[in-house]
Amino acid sequence: ITTSAFLCPSPGGLSLWLILWLVVMKPGGVSACPKLCVCYPTPMTVSCQSQNLTIVPAGVPYDSQRVFLQNNRITELRADSFGFETQVLWLYGNNITWIEAGAFSNLRVLEELDLGDNPSLRHLEGGAFRGLEKLQSLHMHRCKLASLPHDLFHKLYSLQFLYLQENQLHFLHDDLFSDLVNLTHLFLHGNRIRTLSENVFRGLVNLDRLLLHDNRIRQVNRRAFRDLGRLTILYLFNNSLAELPGQSMKDVQGIQFLRLNGNPWSCGCEARPLWEWFRKARISSSELMCTSPSQRRGQDLRFLRELDFALCPLPDPGSLAGTTTTTFSTKTRWWFSKHKPASSSKAQYQKSTETVKAFPFSAVKPQYLPKSPVESLPSKYELSEDEAALPKLDPEEYWANYGNEDSSIRCFELECPPGYDNQPFPSSSSLAIIPSLLCILSLSTATLSLHFLFG
Repeated sequence: ITTSAFLCPSPGGLSLWLILWLVVMKPGGVSACPKLCVCYPTPMTVSCQSQNLTIVPAGVPYDSQRVFLQNNRITELRADSFGFETQVLWLYGNNITWIEAGAFSNLRVLEELDLGDNPSLRHLEGGAFRGLEKLQSLHMHRCKLASLPHDLFHKLYSLQFLYLQENQLHFLHDDLFSDLVNLTHLFLHGNRIRTLSENVFRGLVNLDRLLLHDNRIRQVNRRAFRDLGRLTILYLFNNSLAELPGQSMKDVQGIQFLRLNGNPWSCGCEARPLWEWFRKARISSSELMCTSPSQRRGQDLRFLRELDFALCPLPDPGSLAGTTTTTFSTKTRWWFSKHKPASSSKAQYQKSTETVKAFPFSAVKPQYLPKSPVESLPSKYELSEDEAALPKLDPEEYWANYGNEDSSIRCFELECPPGYDNQPFPSSSSLAIIPSLLCILSLSTATLSLHFLFG
């Protein structure tokens, strides 16, 4: 471009001059980089990490796609702290103590937010993440969070990864995650959670893995996993579980990896629903070592067999309320026919059926529930001498023979008559004749009585 073009520009030269002026003289605030930060183009990145910053720096370009503010000393995040279009925001390793509601409301295209390793962040406002409807990954690990507001994750429909591990959470509100319909990974390990209620995971219909290990979980509602039909990985090891409802595991049909080790499992009658679920499930599972009753301490719950539960009441298949009946298989009846229990054993069995809870199938009334978490649970089922004498089963024999027992024949008494197994079971047609014969006999008796009375 010649000097004359600037002094006496032609129409075409004037347009070129204006373009050059806009490039050279464009407002400095748009391309300026905040102090103590380094900026990179394509994609526009602002890196202010490890600069001992106490506040979010001003002047971050509005078109910044990635903003890195980790490993500083930032203490507060206010509603006016961010006013740019950012997709990735890292704030981990700071000293954040407070996040104002709506602090991220201007970040409409934010996809990843990392607030992890902020040990002073012990409380969150309910609307802290308002407006982040495109957020896909949220990190809040190691923040010493004691509780989460019930509406904290409201409208975060795009969230897929949620990291809440290694905090101090004692409980989780019902429907806390109900809006997270696309969540696939939920990390809650390393907290202090004690119970899992019926609606704690409601809405997580696409969850793939759930990590709950290293907590203090003592009780799991039988419907706690009812929406987790796509779950493939479940970690519950290193908790305080003595029982786990079999119904809760039936709701996770797609489970592939299950870790339940490191729990004080009780292998009395209350373990039967979980044991039955393991008989049908073909998954990768950890060991489940029994700690009670004393006769089964050190055994693996998965490899117990039906004879080990021979004296236990069974739930009525037609009732979720837990009406019980006593069912024995052919093998069980055979063993009792060879080793008939004494009358004292029968009395002990009758007492056990009254005191042992068929959890979770029994309908427990609210007035009988523990009044506080510190109250001890009912005493566990202890094996009688006859039950302890039942033959043991190796794991290999368990997997080779499970499901072969004939459960169609019921024996409602412990002492079956000799040769009971060889007696043919009456068919339905022959059973149908008996009521008719009884009816005819009754009518005949009544006719004869009237004849003698009235001549």
